Amino acid sequence: MIQIVAPVPRPKGAAGHNMHRADSRLRYIDSLRAIAALLVVWLHVTQSYVKLDGEAVIGGHWLYDIAQNLDVGRVGIVAFFLISGFVIPFSIHPDRTAPVGSFLIKRVFRIYPAYWLSIPLGALATCWLWGQPFGVRDFLVNLTLLQDIVGAPAAQGVYWTLLVELGFYLLCVVLFLTRSLYNPVRIGLLAMFLAFVHSLSILLIWLGTPVMGLTPAFWCLHLSLMLCGTLYRLCMAESGTTDLANARKILCGLLIYYLVVFPVGAGWAHGFLRNYVVSDGLGLLFFIAGTSVARIETRITDWLGAISYSIYLFHLVVYYPIFWWLEQQPAGSWWRTQHLGVYLLVNAGLTIALAALVYRFIEKPCIRLGHRYADQWARRAARRRIGAETPAATSAAVPVAIAKPSD
Repeated sequence: MIQIVAPVPRPKGAAGHNMHRADSRLRYIDSLRAIAALLVVWLHVTQSYVKLDGEAVIGGHWLYDIAQNLDVGRVGIVAFFLISGFVIPFSIHPDRTAPVGSFLIKRVFRIYPAYWLSIPLGALATCWLWGQPFGVRDFLVNLTLLQDIVGAPAAQGVYWTLLVELGFYLLCVVLFLTRSLYNPVRIGLLAMFLAFVHSLSILLIWLGTPVMGLTPAFWCLHLSLMLCGTLYRLCMAESGTTDLANARKILCGLLIYYLVVFPVGAGWAHGFLRNYVVSDGLGLLFFIAGTSVARIETRITDWLGAISYSIYLFHLVVYYPIFWWLEQQPAGSWWRTQHLGVYLLVNAGLTIALAALVYRFIEKPCIRLGHRYADQWARRAARRRIGAETPAATSAAVPVAIAKPSD
């Protein structure tokens, strides 16, 4: 069902960490993930298939026009970044043993297994079918997810967002170790600083006096958006403290900047259509609506949200080979002149089917394995801590199950 909700109650608690346990899924977040993934599919499929038959007019051109002019794929990606900020920091449990190690183990098992499977399939779909080189070295570099850093080609262009995710995980660890991760004022100030660095960098590039390349400038933007998601959740969950009042002011300032000031300035300089700043604002509005105004909670969106990572990873694996095959068909043939909506539905359906298989046989088992290894890591850390704090004979008699860090 779709729920129209009032503002979330704000119970007392340190940093609001316990308001939403990371162990329990937030159904409305899964709905946002599902829609965001399908927005990316919409953009990529229509971009390719609209030109399938050269000068011939394919029905449903409006699907391409909307996707292209609003850059709905960018809207979906920004929503993904905000969702990561809303969820990921709260999966580091400060009240548990070895929280950083457990967090990193779970993240590796969450991100990499499905990603590794997508590399050979992606290389086949986007490179080898088209006669593009993708060698052994490229394959090995892609396994690390560091191809953009070392300058190697990516098996799929969508991988850049995963590297940003890894960067955010490391930023979360640094903020956690400096006791800043659940401090809303510090999070807000850092988000503001990164937004300022991005805006200044883009302005200087526009003026012809760049001080920073586009890649690091957009890293600042994306990390700022992720931190904005974190701040948004902290402000929803906290009690009425002085720090929270200041954090809410910072959050309001960020929202005004991202939704009004930045889009107006960028629109004046470049126009409002096909403008990434406008798309970012739409993504932010979509995120706010889905978390605070109209929370969508249905079984189908629960399921689509669960497989959304594989939808994102494997939609190119589906649509590129189909597009390649269609291009081998005679110009003007029935296969090449269907309504654009037909191509979109077929590709989306096949992508969802493949994503469901990947989730069932790769993602889900590896997630469970990651939790198991994380628990083992925590138990070993508890044993080492007990061994360091008590004599060997005493520590041998202490049950591991009750070993917890002392406050």
